[in-house]
Amino acid sequence: MRTSIIALAIAATALGGCTFKSTRIEPAQTPAHAIVEPAPAPVIIYQTPPPVVYQAPAPTVVYQAQAPAVPVTPPVGSVNVNYTGPNGYQLAWQKADSYCVAHYGNSRVELMSNDEAAGRAMFGCYRI
Repeated sequence: MRTSIIALAIAATALGGCTFKSTRIEPAQTPAHAIVEPAPAPVIIYQTPPPVVYQAPAPTVVYQAQAPAVPVTPPVGSVNVNYTGPNGYQLAWQKADSYCVAHYGNSRVELMSNDEAAGRAMFGCYRI
C-alpha cells in the first residue's frame, strides 16, 4: 500500500508538472489619476456693436438776390399806354400785348417802366 501511495504521489507530481499555462494580453487600463479630460468648449460671447447714428449736416441756406431779367436782345419796339381806374394797369398790359402782336407778329411784352401817379406804363415788344 505504501507503494500505491508513493505511486499516486508521483503521478500527482507528474500531472502537476504538465499543466499548461497561458497568458492573455489585454490593453492596459489607465489609472484614474492619469485620465485626461478634454478641455471645455470655449465660451463665445456675441456682443452687439453700438448703434451707428448718422447725423446729416444742417442744410446751408444761401439767399441770393435774383438778377433782374435783362433781355439778351433789345426790344423790336415799345409802346406807351395810359391807364386809369382800379384795373387800369392790367388793361394797359393787355392793350400793349395786343399792339405788339398786331405790329411785330409773334412777340411777348415786358414792362420797361411804370409811373402809377401819372397812370402811364411803357412796355417793350420782344420777338419770340
